[in-house]
Amino acid sequence: MKVSISDILLAPWITGVITTAIRLKIFSILSDRELTVEEIASKCEAIPNYLKPLLDACISLGILEFENDKYKNSHFSLVYFVEGQRFYVGDFLELVNDESLQWFQLPDIIRGVEKTNKEWPTIRSDYKTFITAMNNFGNLGEAAALKDMVDLSGCKRMIDAGGGSGLYSVALCQKYPELHSTILDVKDTLAVTKEMIADRPEKRQIELREGDFLKGPLGDNVDIVLLSDVIYGGSTAKIVLRNAWDSLTQNGKLIIRGYYADPKKSRPLFGALFAVKQLVDDPQRKIMTISMLEKNVREIGFKIIKVTPLTEYSFVLVGRKLL
Repeated sequence: MKVSISDILLAPWITGVITTAIRLKIFSILSDRELTVEEIASKCEAIPNYLKPLLDACISLGILEFENDKYKNSHFSLVYFVEGQRFYVGDFLELVNDESLQWFQLPDIIRGVEKTNKEWPTIRSDYKTFITAMNNFGNLGEAAALKDMVDLSGCKRMIDAGGGSGLYSVALCQKYPELHSTILDVKDTLAVTKEMIADRPEKRQIELREGDFLKGPLGDNVDIVLLSDVIYGGSTAKIVLRNAWDSLTQNGKLIIRGYYADPKKSRPLFGALFAVKQLVDDPQRKIMTISMLEKNVREIGFKIIKVTPLTEYSFVLVGRKLL
């Protein structure tokens, strides 16, 4: 991926404009309507004279259009910035914006300075925002790609460990009507999961179970263990993989999906950036690359069937339990 100097110089301003517009719910207020600045300001409780420069910046970015003194969404903003739409990414942008101040600590972290700069406070998003943000990103093609990439024919029981929003269980259950998935996660996450799958017809195939994938087997005699966005730290990888091994039937499948870097090829870009993001979150974490993941999987005893990029952002690894 190549970026221009303008992309770099203007990125913080552009993100600030778009995130502010999302937080004011401007795109959702407009939806498929055309409104004046006064009408938009009234609905988002803003001052028209202050709101107008923001709207005009959105026009310059091509995410709003303006005609006859009225603003309307572009096709792009209708797809990505209107709440309730399939590809909505507003939660993800809010999460990234909330975490941006943490990145000012990165030079100190890399130098090994124990006390980071106190001038840059950490802003933590609420629990639900984090889960819905990950769901936003997964909806951009991750879930659809996984559904097409793996073959679960004949499989009946799956454990989706750390299943979060339930996005991947829903996608796989949709393709395989005989599949039953148990989403294993902590209580607070499952409360959000329940809400997010409430209107999905696949929920009849999905069970929510409170548990910790670091503490013992994930289930008994299951056909598939799905570990999506679970294994990123080197210190816990083998614990999770051993628990997956102990849960699978003979010839059972292990599926790992995540945003891993491949240092040999300097890609995918998202995986490389995500690795730095993990360092910002926890300087003590041993960052997992795709080659390190393969090594850990083999050492537990799994036969690796496939390791391949899933999308431009992620990798998928498929293994089998062969005794």
